[in-house]
Amino acid sequence: MKKKLIGLTASILAISLIFSSVKSTEAVSYYGHDGSVSEYLEKVVVKPYSNKKDTWVYIVKACATDHNLGVAGVVLKSDIDREQLGVSKSIVKGNCSHYGAVMNAKDGDTLGAELILTHEALEKYQGLVKSIPEKSTQDIKSTMKEISFYRSILGGLV
Repeated sequence: MKKKLIGLTASILAISLIFSSVKSTEAVSYYGHDGSVSEYLEKVVVKPYSNKKDTWVYIVKACATDHNLGVAGVVLKSDIDREQLGVSKSIVKGNCSHYGAVMNAKDGDTLGAELILTHEALEKYQGLVKSIPEKSTQDIKSTMKEISFYRSILGGLV
């Protein structure tokens, strides 16, 4: 019964966040990213976007070198911007997949990326849902944004 109540509360809060009028870029600022990329990722294209100041074309490549990869999402980061891409894809060993965006950055060297594997996203989602009863009302709003992100990239797994 308690699990159903927590699931219902999480679903209602996620739906309310989806329909809120606050843009995610207004809610959170990201500064000082060092331009690193996580394991299995490689920078492919980093070049200025045609005649726009502080705008870059950024593409990364994810390759499954050791084993198959279940990719839930890719987070592209810079010193002033962050793009979360829901991927929900399986990459077979020996194959690669490309992800990219046009990003805002003061310097192209600050562009980096993080690969979110499916099992990591599921663990993070479950941890966030379990932590809701312990949080204050103010903290629940930011937690629900994270929960809705992980829920969307996990697709039918939750």
